[in-house]
Amino acid sequence: MAAPSPPLQTITTPRLRALCPDPPATVQIRNLTTTLQHSGHDAWNRAGKAQPCQISASVAFAAPFATAAAHDRLGADTVHYGTLSKAVLASVGRSEVESAPSPPPLSWDVKRGVWDVLRWVWVDLTGVEVDGTLVGGGSSSSYLLDVKKVRLLSVTVSLPKASLLGDGVSLTMSGAFEQGSGRMEARAMALEVSRLKVPTLVGVNDNERLAKQFVVATVTVEGFTPQEDLYTEIERDVVKAMEESSFETLEALGAHLAERVLASPKCQDGWQVCVRMEKPTAVPMADCPIVEVRATRESLKRESAAGTS
Repeated sequence: MAAPSPPLQTITTPRLRALCPDPPATVQIRNLTTTLQHSGHDAWNRAGKAQPCQISASVAFAAPFATAAAHDRLGADTVHYGTLSKAVLASVGRSEVESAPSPPPLSWDVKRGVWDVLRWVWVDLTGVEVDGTLVGGGSSSSYLLDVKKVRLLSVTVSLPKASLLGDGVSLTMSGAFEQGSGRMEARAMALEVSRLKVPTLVGVNDNERLAKQFVVATVTVEGFTPQEDLYTEIERDVVKAMEESSFETLEALGAHLAERVLASPKCQDGWQVCVRMEKPTAVPMADCPIVEVRATRESLKRESAAGTS
């Protein structure tokens, strides 16, 4: 009797990428642009509003491109980027049509989010569900990617217009596959609200206490599990906290912002929040100083306990 497979690990994106630090061959597509008509929420958290969507995918193979390198032709050891692009666009189209209520009501189901699009693309490419199980319990050999030859796959769905003060939002799923078997051994899920530009009172110098200056904040939530879209709520909480704050250091501001995100009633166990802050006007001869803060609920509890002891 075969030994049961180890459980699927859910880890952070950096830790997952460390499982495959130097892939011998990789095919990527970046910012493949399409339009979402029904899935996802816009910058005002409205469902069912048409908006641009960008898909990126990175396929890291377990072995080099032997056929292409030796014979200058495509073989089973790679995937053509044109075919990959067409498959991704077709999958997004199916997610918009096949997951839609039929007949459509007056307003689309508000629970249809970016996650639904990402899951469709992931499953269509691999034949593997996000929990690591094969679709229908069968073989994944009929899907575009042969996961037995893939070491790491990453798919990102971005909405560049879904932020009021930032450069957009994105949801990324990455998976590491066991070489030879195709079993998904680890996965990572990250939600990012990118480059929020918020006037903030922050700084230790006398002049910095006189007026607000722009701080550019990027908030990444690792360990994000499939659920409703939360990016507009995260942006709202972060912007409000920055507007109301008056810290002297970016370090203290970052800790405060991470704590605010983790204090949300919708925060899930296992979230790790990374806040990256840039202060463009602080150092005239540099683009900006940058400070990053990472926190979990557990780390905040430890720090609180240490501070009161």
